[in-house]
Amino acid sequence: MIRELASDELYIIEDLAKVIWPVSFKKMISSAQIKYMLEWMYNQKKLNKNYRNGHRFAVCVENNDLSGFISYETKTKKSTVRIHKLYVHHLIQKKGIGKKLLDYAIQEAKNLKMSNVDLFVNRTNPAVLFYKHLGFTVEEEIDLDIGNGYFMNDYRMKLKI
Repeated sequence: MIRELASDELYIIEDLAKVIWPVSFKKMISSAQIKYMLEWMYNQKKLNKNYRNGHRFAVCVENNDLSGFISYETKTKKSTVRIHKLYVHHLIQKKGIGKKLLDYAIQEAKNLKMSNVDLFVNRTNPAVLFYKHLGFTVEEEIDLDIGNGYFMNDYRMKLKI
């Protein structure tokens, strides 16, 4: 079941990220960068700011356990819903949960008469293949300086809906 979170539940996103990120990114970026990015993107102040700016957060609950989360923004330019975060607990990946979360945001995009969904994903992340399998295409490569000598080396991927 996918469930939207209210602003007073955003701690759930922070807690899940602290469990998921170290395992998911350990082969892609250093543990120091993981720590830096968790503190930068998943602190309560930042999550609340994102929420106030129109980001929506939802979790997938399977057997009363939180298995993953998604954050997306519907107030973007060019009729595009932007997926900001999509993560599934490493012990239950490849069981359709990521697709359920993504389908949830895609359905919201369709309900709003949007024509595209886009996202950024690390270029070495195996999830690139997942997104390609679902019809996303690579639109561009981005190297974003995020401070402290760290970069996000991503693809911007897009799905026409």
